[in-house]
Amino acid sequence: MKVIIPFLLWLLVSPVLFAADSLPSWNDTAPKKAIVAFVERVTTPGSADFVPAPERIATFDNDGTRWAEQN
Repeated sequence: MKVIIPFLLWLLVSPVLFAADSLPSWNDTAPKKAIVAFVERVTTPGSADFVPAPERIATFDNDGTRWAEQN
């Protein structure tokens, strides 16, 4: 079952995350930089990639596993 969680909305609009390292347990690698750059692009008004807050929704499904198949 897929669950729609407004977690990304919280993640993308929380100014506290950008005051310090937003992913402190991650090494400073290309994937981390790409994620932070993406979040900055989609949350900056006027950016070509800007996404309005009501449209920032994430869908998670147990990291790809299907619990219904675990019988």
